[in-house]
Amino acid sequence: KIELQPQAESVEFAYETPSPTAYKFIGQVIGVAASNDTEVAQASAKNDLRNKAAALGAVLVTIDENTGEAVPLADKTKVKLVGRAYKPVD
Repeated sequence: KIELQPQAESVEFAYETPSPTAYKFIGQVIGVAASNDTEVAQASAKNDLRNKAAALGAVLVTIDENTGEAVPLADKTKVKLVGRAYKPVD
């Protein structure tokens, strides 16, 4: 289980690409987690994504790819989220 770091609490999910006049794209971020509970894996991957976005200085992150796959012989599901991080235009 991946915990959300305090500096990542301000990172919000955007469901559409934010306006380029208000936000600047700063990089791709990938969140990965595995658990025997799919919902826990999903939540942990989202936390990982927000932690990595926060490390770049982002306040918004979009999810472009959300994949879940079974981990062979481990009875776990691995979730991988690929997203884009944005910060406000100065």
